[in-house]
Amino acid sequence: MKQDYTMYSYKPDRRCSNGYRLVSVRVHASMRKEEMEVIVAAFKRTNPGWRYDCFPTTKTVKNLMTGADVVIAHDTPRSCDPSSELYWSM
Repeated sequence: MKQDYTMYSYKPDRRCSNGYRLVSVRVHASMRKEEMEVIVAAFKRTNPGWRYDCFPTTKTVKNLMTGADVVIAHDTPRSCDPSSELYWSM
């Protein structure tokens, strides 16, 4: 199944607490998981030492009150996620 993927690129940086600094965020449209793995592997070969995180851009969650499926962004905070109690208690 094709879907959009978001790839986060991190460069090693000793000034940051986790040792990596976010360099770029790229959205790859209409890709399969296998195609995205090939792209990430190519980036890892060209930039050794860098870290690459790849996620589907959206995810489907179940609305807590109605039970309906809702599509939200992968990095949606919990307070804006209709599948959490925090969303409904605010």
